[in-house]
Amino acid sequence: MTETNSSSRRRATLAILFGIALSSGMAHAHDAGSWHTVWAAAMVRSPVPASDVRPTAMTAPRLQRQTLRQMVLLSAGGSRTRIRISNTFGTHPLHIDAASVGRSAAADVTGRLDPASLHALRFSGHVDLVIPAGAVRYSDPLDFPVRSGESLGISIYVGGTAVPSTWHVDALRTNLISAPGDYTGKAAMPVATTTGATLWLSGVEVQAKAPLPVLVALGDSITNGFRSTLGASQGYPEQLARRLRARGEACHVAVVNAGIDGNEISDRDGGYGPGEGMATRFDRDVLGQQGVRFVLLLGGVNDIGETTMALRSQGKTLDGQAVATNVIAAEQQIIGRAHAAGLRIFGATILPFEGTRGAYSSAGERARKQVNDWILHRADFDGVVDFDAALRDPSHPARMRPDLDSGDHIHPNDKGYASMAAAVPAIWLGCPP
Repeated sequence: MTETNSSSRRRATLAILFGIALSSGMAHAHDAGSWHTVWAAAMVRSPVPASDVRPTAMTAPRLQRQTLRQMVLLSAGGSRTRIRISNTFGTHPLHIDAASVGRSAAADVTGRLDPASLHALRFSGHVDLVIPAGAVRYSDPLDFPVRSGESLGISIYVGGTAVPSTWHVDALRTNLISAPGDYTGKAAMPVATTTGATLWLSGVEVQAKAPLPVLVALGDSITNGFRSTLGASQGYPEQLARRLRARGEACHVAVVNAGIDGNEISDRDGGYGPGEGMATRFDRDVLGQQGVRFVLLLGGVNDIGETTMALRSQGKTLDGQAVATNVIAAEQQIIGRAHAAGLRIFGATILPFEGTRGAYSSAGERARKQVNDWILHRADFDGVVDFDAALRDPSHPARMRPDLDSGDHIHPNDKGYASMAAAVPAIWLGCPP
């Protein structure tokens, strides 16, 4: 037996044994009754500056005496609920005058809420809240039972003027900004404008009566679900959550999406995408999630593709070996930090992307293959999901299968994201075989 085969078999055996142990009840005793993240958004700084791969800056919308209503889909349920609001990248205190939570009253998540379900949120007993620059705050725990797969509307009223410095650029759903006024206590509100971003709202947590392990999917736009159907929650983490939910209480796992469009795994390759690299933001976006037990890491395509685009704009070519080395080093760092925190971390191979305008090159393809070979055969992951094998065209392995391609040759369509979700072994997450 070669060292490569031995390493792969060791990872698979560890993952299977861990899955059997967890499904048999070997979970931390504090899990039942403690807080668990069941929805989250990975935040970046606003404005996102222009770069060699993005000609225009992106800025969060301003609010002035308006109510912001944001819709979220919960990946698991619980008996009590609390909301996490972030001013992580703020340079000034954030003043919120009122906030509320309610259940969505419409299957298409239009922002209309069930009036009987509306609850005002309090913060240390107060209806208003001031969050210092760089800080995160939680609402007081609310006796508000929620179900897995349920959509909530979370409303925030800003009585003054605020330009968010902390946001998630691509929510893949439409959030609402009202005409002037506090509509946190109303089921419907007059809409002045909409935004495709998530502003300040960074997490929803629940208390569960039974152990509830949390899987954080850490990645880029492919993890975020870019080019999936708007408002339909068709990204691979959301489809994985539905797949696990369909298995019933024997597979009680929350899935949290920590993807950021354009994000790189290493900050050493230029930092052309929004947000800090995955290795840099690991503590906040993974270890900062309550109840996290598992991590699924997918990254590297932007380190290759965005660097290729930037260098081309400068009349230069990619050093694929250098980029691959940086990606591998960043993944090794993340693996070590996950294991040091007692987490199980699963790796994923980089999807094929030949045909992607500006981002693909032969040097980049060699870098992708080098990173994937390391992930599959030498990395110290507790398991590897071969997304490359699941989505590549058998007749042209450097390309994505046409029926799974959204059309830009780098992002899957809804069916492609479903194939990714189906490729994740549920037993790794403590579910019965």
